[in-house]
Amino acid sequence: MGSFFGSKPSEAHVIWRSGRDADGQKRFDFEYLELWAAHFGIDYEEWERVDHERGEQARKQHVCVFARAETGGTEVSLGGESWSMDAATKPRTFIEIDEAGMVRLQGWTTKTTLDVVELVIDGTTLKLRTADGQHKSLDTRRLGSRPDREPA
Repeated sequence: MGSFFGSKPSEAHVIWRSGRDADGQKRFDFEYLELWAAHFGIDYEEWERVDHERGEQARKQHVCVFARAETGGTEVSLGGESWSMDAATKPRTFIEIDEAGMVRLQGWTTKTTLDVVELVIDGTTLKLRTADGQHKSLDTRRLGSRPDREPA
């Protein structure tokens, strides 16, 4: 929770700005994000990488993966049995937050990068406020399963 001065505005906050006028330094509670992910059976990962859309330096990334996709590989069949070789699974839908508060969101059909100054968790919904004042709400249940496709 932190000290009395600079504590979280609520237990549900993952990103917030310290200070009375909300122009202070960004603060984070990635431990709460990890506990939230575990509670809902969402994969939580951390890695360090350079994302040129968000900066030129490697940053630690905190990632909640909602769905994965298998990529590449070769299908081999023998005697009525099939195997996939050299296939890899990678995150398909996710939210990735770096240590500067930049968020990369990958959905089923969209991808965006946002400068987030506030992130609050409400059940399975992530409520975000961006640096330019936009408010966004993301129901993470929609990211967990592939949307139904209409027949061709």
